[in-house]
Amino acid sequence: MSDPHLPSTLERASRAAHAVALHQPYELQVGHEGRAEAHAESLTLSDLLRIVYKHKWTLLLVLLVAGGASVVKTLLSTPIYRSTVTMQIERSAPRVVNFNTDANEDQGWYDETIALKTQYELLRSRSLAERVIEELRLFQPTAPTGREAAPPASESSSAAASEPRYIDRILGGYRQLTTPAIRDTAVLGHEAAVNGFLQSLTVEPVRNSRLIRVHIDNHNPELAARIANTTVQSFIAMGLERRMEASSYAQSFLEDQIRQIKAKLEDSERKLNSFAQNKQILSLDEKTNVINQTYLDFSTALGRAEQDRIKHEAALAEIRRSPDSAQQVMESKTIQAYKEAKAKLEIEYQQNLGIYKPDFPKMVQLKGQIEKADAQIKAEIAAIGQAVQSQFETAQKQEALLRQKLGATHRQVLVTQDNSIDLNLLKREVDTNRQLYDGLLQRLKQVGVSGGLTTNNVSIVDKAEAPLLPFKPDLGRNLMFGLGIGLVLGLCMVFLLEYLDDSFKFPDEIERTLGVPLMGIVPLVNRRREEGPSVAIEVHTQPRSPIAEAYRSLRTALQFSTSEGAPRRLVVTSTTRDEGKSTTALSLAINFAQMGARVLLIDADMRNPSVHKQLGTHNDAGLSNLLSGDYGAEALILPTQVPNLSVMTAGPLPPNPVDLLMGPKLAGLLDHSTANGFQYVIVDAPPLLGIADSIVLGSQIQNILFVVQASRTRKGHIKDALRRLRLAGLVPRGIVLTQVHRHATHADYESYYGYGAVEKKAGIAGGQPAA
Repeated sequence: MSDPHLPSTLERASRAAHAVALHQPYELQVGHEGRAEAHAESLTLSDLLRIVYKHKWTLLLVLLVAGGASVVKTLLSTPIYRSTVTMQIERSAPRVVNFNTDANEDQGWYDETIALKTQYELLRSRSLAERVIEELRLFQPTAPTGREAAPPASESSSAAASEPRYIDRILGGYRQLTTPAIRDTAVLGHEAAVNGFLQSLTVEPVRNSRLIRVHIDNHNPELAARIANTTVQSFIAMGLERRMEASSYAQSFLEDQIRQIKAKLEDSERKLNSFAQNKQILSLDEKTNVINQTYLDFSTALGRAEQDRIKHEAALAEIRRSPDSAQQVMESKTIQAYKEAKAKLEIEYQQNLGIYKPDFPKMVQLKGQIEKADAQIKAEIAAIGQAVQSQFETAQKQEALLRQKLGATHRQVLVTQDNSIDLNLLKREVDTNRQLYDGLLQRLKQVGVSGGLTTNNVSIVDKAEAPLLPFKPDLGRNLMFGLGIGLVLGLCMVFLLEYLDDSFKFPDEIERTLGVPLMGIVPLVNRRREEGPSVAIEVHTQPRSPIAEAYRSLRTALQFSTSEGAPRRLVVTSTTRDEGKSTTALSLAINFAQMGARVLLIDADMRNPSVHKQLGTHNDAGLSNLLSGDYGAEALILPTQVPNLSVMTAGPLPPNPVDLLMGPKLAGLLDHSTANGFQYVIVDAPPLLGIADSIVLGSQIQNILFVVQASRTRKGHIKDALRRLRLAGLVPRGIVLTQVHRHATHADYESYYGYGAVEKKAGIAGGQPAA
């Protein structure tokens, strides 16, 4: 006998296989988890902006605290005044010994930059600071106390006797690094005054000019102006003193060097003259002698002779190879005349050959004339060849004679060069000594002239005046700096909070991280549980509210999730409790009932039922009684205030919910609901983590809708729950993200549909968490 439930069971298996096939692109496969993880870690600019907007009050608080702290610190700081002197620095004076004056005067920007930087460092020098301090009496020394005496022998011996501990050695090393070697209060006070002066001094070069601004910071404005003016005047005086000292030293140094070089020059000139006379060396000028000039003349003549010989040799070879086409033959007018006469005779011979026979006397005479012309041409060619041969032999002899003369002259040059080595050495020594002598003599005259001058390359453009307002602290700058620090710290705190919050905040993270399609987004509405009826009931009573629109969008997404429309049987579950799965199940049931379809809502969360609370019905009997066999389905299906919507509550808590769900009566209940005209069956299942109820329900119904609460449920827990479904061979139809903050989504139902302010007080979807 056939089973009456067999067709419906086969139909359920076919639909389940079709649903799995449609969801293959979204299946969480083990091989793709790493790639999904890596893609999920990348944040876009819009994600960063949403994170900042989410924690805007934290960021604003940090900014206010940092800005307020900077303002308070600025107002409590002692004012410091800045006095400024503007000075101009021209090119430095010429060097004392400089044999390439013109080249140095034309040096580029590199040397000039080095010179200016040298002046900057001189302004920051310790010697200038000590001079200014002494002139203005900025430091009054006290009676010297001398160096600190060495520790007594008893202390040292006792210290050596006892082995110091490591902590004492570390502290002793720190004290040695931070304690001055000299304990003289006068020395330490003077050192502190110099360091304070250098810290208050600021040298600021003016860009693209030779101007420098010297700033002095001090608590007293009049003292700051005095110190600034004295600093620049002392700097100018020190420059003049250095120049005078350099001129005096240079003059004495140059005089001594001139005496030595003059003696060397006279001695080298006497040696040069004696050597030239002994070797009988005759020079045409400073660089040329007679033998060398003769050798150069013979070398030039030999080169020309070789060219002539090569030219005649090439002409002779051409005549021997091809006499008729040689250049001399072609240019000979006699040969050309003979060839023209021969050509005329040959033409006449050919013309008469058509009339007379070859042995005719006239023909014989023409033949003889042609042979005579040919002999004359050959004789003329032979004469040209003899002439070319004669020219070649003459050129060859001339080349040999010149080569012989050049060889003899070459030997004379070698002898002369041997003598010229010593001569050139003596000449070089004379030239060097003469150059040194002339240069030193010229520099001595220059130093003597410039030594009496008191000009300087540094001049004051603007003297320092007592400032009217303090230079720092700058309230605006400190405020901006404090706000900048606050912004950095605030952003660090914002992203730290976001990093510690391991949950889904934005809808686009769902598909990017989990690989499961996002079916719907339910916004967060600020309202407590105790304020009015359930949110799901308000979906029925206020169909134009944002929550109703959100669940209506979810229903539409389910209708397009398969080729046959919305799933006829659907399990709604979540990772943990209080994520809004019960509210989502009831809201979906109401939305399908509003379409005119009969809907049965089953509360299968027998451990923590909540559907009866939202609908305001009793829970005396329900699904647990049906599965245990106490009641029939007709007695347990109850009508609700929503038309076309019926409900089966969870009933009393049984001791073994999983065993009851694994029995055959649940499948019978589903078939009974279909037979009684219920077009949709929606099951509110328990959470996935920790219990197996939802796995059992999903294996029998296949279509699963997974609910995730935004900014609460941890990603690791969600992945563990989906992994449990995957291991059971189940794939969620999609995910519903509940309690989404407005800043986390681009959707704004209230502003787009024009819903009134009254509807902003509507309940939360998943905003009133239920199971």
